[in-house]
Amino acid sequence: MTSKQMLNFNYPAAMNSEINNGMLLDISNELRTPLTVIQVALDLLSCGKLGTLSQEEYRMVEIATNNTERLMRLTNVIEGNIENLGIVVSDKELAQLKLERDLEKALSRNEFSLSYQPIISLKNNKVIGLEALIRWEHPYLGTIYPDQFIPLAEKSDAIIQISNWVLKEACRQLSQWQNDFPGYFDLLTVSVNISSKHLAEPNLLEQIKQVIQETGLKSKNLVLEITESAIINNKIQAQEILTELQNLGIRVCIDDFGMGYSSFSRLHELPFNVLKIDRYFVQKMNCLNGMHIIEAITNMSHNLQLEVIAEGVETLEQVFQLQSLGCNKVQGYLFAKPLENHEIADLVCGKIDFFNFSSLNLGGN
Repeated sequence: MTSKQMLNFNYPAAMNSEINNGMLLDISNELRTPLTVIQVALDLLSCGKLGTLSQEEYRMVEIATNNTERLMRLTNVIEGNIENLGIVVSDKELAQLKLERDLEKALSRNEFSLSYQPIISLKNNKVIGLEALIRWEHPYLGTIYPDQFIPLAEKSDAIIQISNWVLKEACRQLSQWQNDFPGYFDLLTVSVNISSKHLAEPNLLEQIKQVIQETGLKSKNLVLEITESAIINNKIQAQEILTELQNLGIRVCIDDFGMGYSSFSRLHELPFNVLKIDRYFVQKMNCLNGMHIIEAITNMSHNLQLEVIAEGVETLEQVFQLQSLGCNKVQGYLFAKPLENHEIADLVCGKIDFFNFSSLNLGGN
């Protein structure tokens, strides 16, 4: 995330002094610790304890030493005077630093929650699956959506810890629904997004096996959604992992299809079960080219014996178009926004008709 892409969250004014003091300490610590190590190494070099330096090498060490001393003086300024923070850190940069600092503690503070967006079969107007979507309930900023904080988490190993939590919580919740409402959730799947970093984890398979064992969820009820770009970034390892996942009975979905780098040319190389058409193409169906692209994706998926799901469906016209193209599994705001746990239970058990299918008149059974 570049400085132009930085988020502009406004913390309450009453919290600024307390937060800034904490931020000052964090910033100075982040600077001081590596700088101290660098200073020691430079001292050893300059006094000849690590070997004799040429005149040019000594000059480079001297430049590095001077720059290190300047950064140390800057650290001292930051620690000593809060007013000087604005000289080196802009308001937007400070807001992002605050958010990153809060994100590191969010998991231990139980600030994350999951919502679930239904996946619908247009053949019978039934819920066939749920996609787990994380929310961050920030104590000062309110609800923060994943597109706003996941890029920050991906800059560090925090994304792996968060992904593990989502995986375990989603499996635990579906297993609980199955126990609480016998017969209603047995065939439903829960879809969990796996990040590129998580996919590259050497112990990912063991983590997934452990989650399934601990939660009691059957592997056939779990779908892992992985983007094209995540697979391309870890191609060899990804192919091995995807094969192992299928051997375990876990289904794999290519998410945001068409937005990555592989697209049609490499589909036959990848072991997966489900292809999800990105909302970008669904929104372009009012154009002839958009219709042709979705038709091609759908036909190709059927020929490869893959399930195909269209996401981001928002209008009846899109539903009818998708049906005419042979795409009969969808998710989107036309049917339901991401729902809370109790709403999902009421929906699947038939207590509430969130979709109002009778008014939609989709022609299902």
